[in-house]
Amino acid sequence: MHAMELDDFNIQGALAGIHADIESLTFDCEEPLGSWAELARAFPNLRRIHFQDLGNVNGRRLLDADFFQHFPNLVELTTSLRPRRYITADLTGVIEDQLAQMTTLSLARCRPDNLQVLCALPKLTKLTLRVDATKVNFHLSADSALTNLALGLGSRVRQLDCALSDSRLTSLTLGKLDYYDDQGEPVAIGTLSLPDTLDSLTLDMLCQGSLPSPLLVGNRSMASVTIKPGKVDLPPQLLGALTEVDQFSLTLNEETAPLPSSLFAGLKRADKMELRFENTPIPEALLPDGLEINDLFYSNANGALAQANCLRLPKLKQAWMFGLDGDQLEWLAHSPSLQELNVQLSGELSHFPRLPALTRLTLRGGEMAELPEGIRHCASLETLNLLSVSLPRFGDMAAMTKLSKVWIQPWRHEQDKLPLQSDLLSVPSLSGLRLDIELTRFDPAWVGLPKDLELDISDDKLAMAWEIFKQSHLSDAETLDYLTTLASVRKPAQLPTMPANFHLVMMAAKHNRFKAQHKAWLAELAQSNHQQRPFGPGATLFVAGRSGFKASEIRAKAEELGFSLSKKLDDSVTHVLLGSAPKEVHRIDLQRFAVIDDSVLQQCFEARAPKFLQQGDQAMEGSVLEMLRSPEEASHQVAVQMLEQGGVTEAMRLPLFFILKTTTDNGFRKQIKHLLAGMGDEAFQLAVNDRILFHNCRGRDEYGNLKGQGVMVDKLKRQRKKWGQRLCNEFAKLYFDRFGEGLMFVLMQKEASEQRLAILDSLVEGECLNWRRGAGFDQILEFWDNDSQINLHWHPGFYLNDSGLLGAAKTELPAELAQRHTLSELNLGNCLLSALPKGMEHFRHIRRLSLTKNCLETLPASLVLFTELESLDLSYNHFREFPKVLMKMTWLKALDIRRASRPDLDGDYGAGYRSLSVPQAFIDACPNCDILQD
Repeated sequence: MHAMELDDFNIQGALAGIHADIESLTFDCEEPLGSWAELARAFPNLRRIHFQDLGNVNGRRLLDADFFQHFPNLVELTTSLRPRRYITADLTGVIEDQLAQMTTLSLARCRPDNLQVLCALPKLTKLTLRVDATKVNFHLSADSALTNLALGLGSRVRQLDCALSDSRLTSLTLGKLDYYDDQGEPVAIGTLSLPDTLDSLTLDMLCQGSLPSPLLVGNRSMASVTIKPGKVDLPPQLLGALTEVDQFSLTLNEETAPLPSSLFAGLKRADKMELRFENTPIPEALLPDGLEINDLFYSNANGALAQANCLRLPKLKQAWMFGLDGDQLEWLAHSPSLQELNVQLSGELSHFPRLPALTRLTLRGGEMAELPEGIRHCASLETLNLLSVSLPRFGDMAAMTKLSKVWIQPWRHEQDKLPLQSDLLSVPSLSGLRLDIELTRFDPAWVGLPKDLELDISDDKLAMAWEIFKQSHLSDAETLDYLTTLASVRKPAQLPTMPANFHLVMMAAKHNRFKAQHKAWLAELAQSNHQQRPFGPGATLFVAGRSGFKASEIRAKAEELGFSLSKKLDDSVTHVLLGSAPKEVHRIDLQRFAVIDDSVLQQCFEARAPKFLQQGDQAMEGSVLEMLRSPEEASHQVAVQMLEQGGVTEAMRLPLFFILKTTTDNGFRKQIKHLLAGMGDEAFQLAVNDRILFHNCRGRDEYGNLKGQGVMVDKLKRQRKKWGQRLCNEFAKLYFDRFGEGLMFVLMQKEASEQRLAILDSLVEGECLNWRRGAGFDQILEFWDNDSQINLHWHPGFYLNDSGLLGAAKTELPAELAQRHTLSELNLGNCLLSALPKGMEHFRHIRRLSLTKNCLETLPASLVLFTELESLDLSYNHFREFPKVLMKMTWLKALDIRRASRPDLDGDYGAGYRSLSVPQAFIDACPNCDILQD
């Protein structure tokens, strides 16, 4: 049997062909289907159809006579039961022969008068359907082939009559078919007779009055019984002759009459029993003595199990009990096989019986001075969970030899009141501790816990730090001191000055949370050491960790400058070059060795042996810079080869950094990293060595559209705190110079720094401030063909600001630009503007203003202050009416309002386009204005 799934992405292609080999089809399309004939032509031999979702067919979501006529060979038809995807079946006019082969039917909704037609189908064994009528009658005769029936009741059902006793049903569900079903008002059950063949019963509906008695007549043994009748009175003989059941579940809502004392009297075995009540009085003998139960769940929010200690359940292995007092656990002593206990208590718990097989214990609520002796001497217990328990201390837990996991969750108002943690040190095999608390300090006892223990606390970062420290050479005192400090650190910038051991251990563990702080500490230490114990000829250097310099380069420099290298950190070493991920940091003695970094080493290399490019050859430097700024990577590679011999000047750092972050060649990236090793300040070195790359920010997305600059700008925003604003701005300018986009990172800033103004100065072309070129959206405009321009005009934000990564994309025009330049024109076209940018008032003297290809709906009244404005371009915007402010701007000489209103995607962009009309009053007021319109 071949199968296929249709969705909105592949349906058109599938309908274009004929798939004679497909017998099973899953249909999951929201888009309308033209006709059933169209689907039947493409799939002529279907035997099984499942409708997960179905758009309208000829205006309806209906399986009717037309559908069954086109698919006469079906043996299985199923539809999604979710309310949002209801598909109705109407069998009116359907010929019986078209349904004769059906074995399985699942219909989200069906007409009530079709029920008897379905019951009479000769081969139908499994039926699931939902009906919604005031009165539902459903009768099955002895001739019915049905074995599985699920009958859902809609919100209008008020009365139910089901005569099923003559049938051969083995599984029956009445009421809700789905979690999201809303039944509405309670249903009065007139008749509900069940067959002796029934093995599984689910009654899940709000009932009115009392349930039939008995509900189960001749069923002595069943696999599953679930009864959820809402708020009803249960008859004493509800379960009839039932003596054995694998799973039994009873749920009652709100306040009810007392549970009949004989309800479970006939039961001998119930492997799993669930009793969920809200406020139901319980008789003294709820469960008969000796009842074989393996798994018991009991919950009664407002009605306690008064006679709990009368329970005798010798076979019990798992118990979840909610609604007991602290003195109602004595009955557990009669369940020696109990392995898992989850109990909610109120009041004081002083005694807990010995349970030799117990492996998992969860206590919820209750008060204890310490863990009862029955718990502390439970040698079989492996997991202990204490949730909202008032417990000042555990007590001696040495006898709990198998306890490995402890979970503590205090009351919300007692987050700082943990049991005495030092008691945990007596647990022989503790391997995991979970604490759901708002951590404000690190308990000293945790340092003494086993090193391989997994500490799960609300502060994941602090837990990770603890994992690092306990595997290091740090003493317990140092570990506690560092962890106490980190407990109050929410952001890396809040980290106070820390000792050297802290930085060394964190660097060795490759923990990057405080990478900037480690770099700053190392830079300060390196410069201080270099001043006190300068590195140079006669020094012996040991390299700890990964340096930005190649090993071959350091060896060559050693021969050239007269220092030596050591492979071991021994007494001959005078200086340690500390790189990333150093090993054996416990051997780095800051008193014996002068620790330096790549920056100090670079300074020494340049001061003692500058390369030929670093000696002031401006012509050669200019030639290399030109190659680095070329769009061709081949030129970059030639330049890098020259720099490896001639050295890197300060002017080359940023171009090299830009290539480092945008190349796709990993090997080439390593070469550039070596060239930049030790250069610039800490932020620059941090940026050089981090893993953030921009080589994949351009090109097309998974749908074939241009990504635009949103990915690049968003990524650069995230680096601002690490790299610093200046480096980010410089990178954005280099990106813009290379690719023509990315400068929105600078345009959207509000701070008028000299650096930002210098970058924006480059957008001035003669007397025109070309903000449009800086916005960088024209590439996307050029990417789309003429037929697609309607999409850009209709929703520019969707195409220019993919996934909203640019945010609101609001820009601000600095007043300084108007002061620094003589400007007569402002080009704000295609800048993703929904309103004029801030700072427009500083450019009132301009004569030409372009606002084309934005999404403006109105113009501000303040535009009337632009009294020297002669030319205004408003084409391709979203105006709903002619801007009123233009009526006052009688000095205009040119106005472009072509395509100035938002198009209707359902309409024609040609003759049917709704143009923006120019009022006659404006034409009369501006007789000399040249108006361009549709």
